Amino acid sequence: MFDVRTVEAGACCEQERDSADGAMSMTARRRRAFQRQACLLSVLAAFSLGLALGVFVPLIGISQAASKGSIVVDGSPEQEPQQPALQALHHPAHQMPHFPTIDDIRSADDGPRGRYASVSFIAEEKLTGEGEDVLFHPKLEVDGFVERKLPSPAASIVQQMLAGSSKMAQAAVPERRESRASKFDDSEREDGEGVIRDGIYWGPSVERALPDGFDQRQSESWARYLHEAEVERLEIGCGRMQNRLLVFRDGTRACARYRQNTDQIQGELFSFYLGQLLNLTNLAPSAASIIDPEARLWAAATEELAGAQWKPTKPVVITKWIGNLEPAGIPQPFRPLERHLNRFDVRNITEGLDRPRDGVRRLLLDRLGPARDGPAATPATPSSSTSTLPAQPPTPEVLERLVELAQWSDLIVFDYLIANLDRVVNNLYNFQWNADIMAAPAHNLARQTDSSLLVFLDNESGLLHGYRLLKKYEAYHGLLLDNLCVFRRSTVRALEALRDASVGQRLNALFERTTTAQIRDVLPPLPEKSVKILVDRIDRVLGQVQKCRETFADR
Repeated sequence: MFDVRTVEAGACCEQERDSADGAMSMTARRRRAFQRQACLLSVLAAFSLGLALGVFVPLIGISQAASKGSIVVDGSPEQEPQQPALQALHHPAHQMPHFPTIDDIRSADDGPRGRYASVSFIAEEKLTGEGEDVLFHPKLEVDGFVERKLPSPAASIVQQMLAGSSKMAQAAVPERRESRASKFDDSEREDGEGVIRDGIYWGPSVERALPDGFDQRQSESWARYLHEAEVERLEIGCGRMQNRLLVFRDGTRACARYRQNTDQIQGELFSFYLGQLLNLTNLAPSAASIIDPEARLWAAATEELAGAQWKPTKPVVITKWIGNLEPAGIPQPFRPLERHLNRFDVRNITEGLDRPRDGVRRLLLDRLGPARDGPAATPATPSSSTSTLPAQPPTPEVLERLVELAQWSDLIVFDYLIANLDRVVNNLYNFQWNADIMAAPAHNLARQTDSSLLVFLDNESGLLHGYRLLKKYEAYHGLLLDNLCVFRRSTVRALEALRDASVGQRLNALFERTTTAQIRDVLPPLPEKSVKILVDRIDRVLGQVQKCRETFADR
């Protein structure tokens, strides 16, 4: 007999099985959907990883390829073909130790760059204790370069000098250049036509081509002139607000520097004295004077003195007006801060290898320098093909570049010694905001158009105020010096003489000899603290010369 309850129970079981099957189907669909999403995420992750590897690994490979002699062609690394012409471009400069760069100032690592780690960039601030003093400019418009304006408050002195005129004594030029050539010892070893000598000094061909500038005889003549001259009037000009352009009765012009405190007057005057002791001819003749309305020098300009608010008994520095000036830029070897100047750089300039050719960017001593991560390699002994410069004399264009660099080698040494804040250091400081600042004219530096002489203007921060700020700016002062390995032999010999003698006594002896008792009553000699710092900095420069001699001198 058929049981109805059994049929109903079976129907219930079948319904439960259908429900279970439906639930299982729903779970399977969700699982498959999850698997598809996971697969898609895995593909995207793999693609992202591959993209990252494809971008960053080649960049890492560029620096590795640099140490193996690779070059850059159209932005992509390629192995340099082993051709004789290209092999000649690779010389022991690739194996030189690390030269410091602007990145070392920002670095906090230990090791060879550790001495720069304590230096930090500072906020915009006035650099002197006087209200009218120079203020570093964090911004500089590139459009200003086209107008050839110096980006500093001292620009007006250069701009005004552009309208002036100054004729060189042409008859005396051959005699002076002949006497300069006679300084060289024939027994000293020279490279090629005398472009580089003993591996670290400018040779006779460059020395003979240097402009004559202002020697000690001209400086003494200027001091004698001021004892007899009479100022006819004072005009606005010569840089700072309280400076004045002096016009004498005979038409001679000069710039007078006036300051409330004496530190900057001392700095300008003693920096000039130091230039004389170093036999530098790039500083315009200068002398100190006292504002005395009853003195012959000032008697005819008493009203202008009152209008300028110049107080009696205040010292001023009177500098001879230099005409035919134009702003001077930073040479190409010093613009990219990874570059340096040594005998191999000079060789590249002489042979024209420092410029692009054949569509290939020859980054010999720029980007493809020695690897910084590895140990510093000792330079290999130069082969016969690289130990000397070409036998033929340099072309006029090349010689002009070398003459500029020779004057810059003196400028770098001089500015390091006096710790000048307001020349190249200003450009280096502003580099953190404006990468184009190195293409701007250097502060307080001008070129005489008729002689290519570089004139070192406005050195008032030297020896006193600059020394007080060494803790903050020493890295900038030392940056160019640490990258310089070509010097003028006469400058090095003068430094050696100052090291062996008392530089403080010699500076103060010049001060005693060239000033009157009235000036010395209000203007003190160079402080002993500044003398000690100067002695240390002379030793530092000579230490750099010795390092370059051990690295680059002929063996």
